[in-house]
Amino acid sequence: MKRRRYAAAVLCFVALAAADVSSAISSILQEHGVAGADTGVYIWDFDAARQVAASHPDTRLAPASNMKLVTTSSALGRWGPEHRFKTELYGPGVPVYGGVIYGDLYLKGFGDPSLSTLSYQRDELHLTTASFESFAKRLRTLKVHKVVGRVLGDESWFDVKRTGPSWKPGLQLECGPLSALTGNESLDNGNRVKDPPTYAAKLLTEALRAKGIKVTGRPGAGTVPTGARLLKQQFSAPLRALLKHMDKESDNFFAETLLKGLGKDFFEEGSTAAGLEVSRANLAAIGLDPASYRLLDGSGLSYEDRLTARDIVRILGAARQEQDYADFYDALAIAGVDGTLEDRMRGTAAAGNAHAKTGTLNIAVCLSGFVTSANDRLVGYSILVNGGSVSWANATAAQDDIVEMLAATSLSGARQIRVTPVLRQHPVSAFAAVYPVGSFLQAVVQP
Repeated sequence: MKRRRYAAAVLCFVALAAADVSSAISSILQEHGVAGADTGVYIWDFDAARQVAASHPDTRLAPASNMKLVTTSSALGRWGPEHRFKTELYGPGVPVYGGVIYGDLYLKGFGDPSLSTLSYQRDELHLTTASFESFAKRLRTLKVHKVVGRVLGDESWFDVKRTGPSWKPGLQLECGPLSALTGNESLDNGNRVKDPPTYAAKLLTEALRAKGIKVTGRPGAGTVPTGARLLKQQFSAPLRALLKHMDKESDNFFAETLLKGLGKDFFEEGSTAAGLEVSRANLAAIGLDPASYRLLDGSGLSYEDRLTARDIVRILGAARQEQDYADFYDALAIAGVDGTLEDRMRGTAAAGNAHAKTGTLNIAVCLSGFVTSANDRLVGYSILVNGGSVSWANATAAQDDIVEMLAATSLSGARQIRVTPVLRQHPVSAFAAVYPVGSFLQAVVQP
């Protein structure tokens, strides 16, 4: 009954000043028992360039999967929405003779988190991307009917660390083992595989045999030898599609793999640590103080990650200034419609309106994103609820009530002219020089 009462009550909020909205938010937090110092709230009217409400906005809190907003911003900023990840298939350096390949095949990964079987794409990813069947089809077009050898997976593009460096025991169950070469997110019928490159080689072996190509050896792992011949190069769906899956479904595996890819492409090391350097450079360009956050992974599974509600809204505000803002916005779950928000805020002014990233750990329940007010103002919000025994039900109820209220409210204050800088045309090393702390973006996104 409590939820229904608040959902109805928010319809009464019209033409409210910021002070009234702030008071209403305080009441909502108190009603649901999450009004303490472990809850950070920051609400910003982007169109009026003014603060709407704040409660402990600068307290460093565990963001859970709101950390994926950092990864999304970094990935779009460095690669752009059209970026695709390649995977290559090699064979012996001699031509195919009589439809038979004499020697091993090598499948080399370059950090595509989406490489998968067609059935996995249909049932789990809900997108069309690089597949093992496409490699098998290529060999059939070359008239290959037999491989006298093995399929070997090459994961040398990344390091071989399978998890985030700071994850608590048990959290690895929330993410398939990491590798530069994986198949079906390193999951076999929902179970984590022991050796990702060998499992990818196994999936390709099965795809070849399904196409009528006999493979005599067992799949394994190896490194592409000098002189090997490239037989097929395949590319993933564009980054915008991968981010849409990652953020809507809160896919930890995608986030961690993309982070390592950023490290490899921009710091020449396929590691979590190198990827985090890219993310830190991105946050520095936005104008965030390094002392206000702590990044330890790309997905938010780490209990040691820290962000503030204000900084998250500043990340949202910076994304809004970019040419690829639509890709950032569209990647987020939509209230009452899809992803992790499919069953939340239905039948309210926020349904089909609010776009957000959820985040849940035992110590954190978080929600950050955008909502359009009743008078067509774009509002950014971050509501981070932390605590040793935080109630998911209470935290999400408070978050939903706040977002519903914002959607049903006409915010006061004059609109400002929107200016769009070009942030993303510069290499990582030039970020801080071109957009130093205290630059235009900082002024636009915060008071």
